[in-house]
Amino acid sequence: MNGKNRILVVDDNIEFCTNITDILELKGYEVMAVHDGFKALEAVKDNSFGVVLMDIMMPMMDGVETLKKLREIAPEVRVIMVTAYAVEDLVKKALREEAFGAFYKPIDFEKLFSSIELAHPDGALIMVVDDDEQICANLFDVLSEKGYRMRVASDGRSALQAATENKFDIVLLDMKLPNMNGLETYLAIRDIQPSVVTILITGYVAETTDSVQQALERGAYECLEKPLDMDHLFEVIKKVEESRSRGIVR
Repeated sequence: MNGKNRILVVDDNIEFCTNITDILELKGYEVMAVHDGFKALEAVKDNSFGVVLMDIMMPMMDGVETLKKLREIAPEVRVIMVTAYAVEDLVKKALREEAFGAFYKPIDFEKLFSSIELAHPDGALIMVVDDDEQICANLFDVLSEKGYRMRVASDGRSALQAATENKFDIVLLDMKLPNMNGLETYLAIRDIQPSVVTILITGYVAETTDSVQQALERGAYECLEKPLDMDHLFEVIKKVEESRSRGIVR
């Protein structure tokens, strides 16, 4: 089995390791489990893994410190953090250290499996955030056909949750959303993932002018008007990818 389908579980809770190993193996993954950060580093040195599933709170060396050292050894490995504790500061720190995502125990395995599949670096990972289901469905289909990995969210809160569980390359963000407006959603996502590139979209230009301007001043990439010119959208996404490949955002 190739490294893409191999998962390393790192957790000092032996019972949790046993249970999640059984579940992942039933899904067809090859799993190795260790119980501290030092053994995790040894395992990554000696083996090829597609994903590391690692507890944040561990004795001797916590998950965030292990993540930092692991990225020096194998920067290509995707690391998903797990925790049973309300440690939001550590979760944000891990995500800023390029963790792919974070989940709280008890784990929602359906979401975890989705995150593991999205972690494979086959194409840019894009999230569409819009309360218009038809727009989400159309963008999902069109961009998936272009080879991008896709997630959709219908409001700011679900977008924020998704941004905790997956490290996105690009967010397509509608500026008029329920429960959290586009500006609030942008700032909250950026707080979790400072390196994400956000492309704003709006069908209410006059109503959202101020919030769009504030988002652009705070680092949003560009604003596109609805109905979207798909050719222009593809050009913008390609420009983002080319900039990222050179180590710059613009």
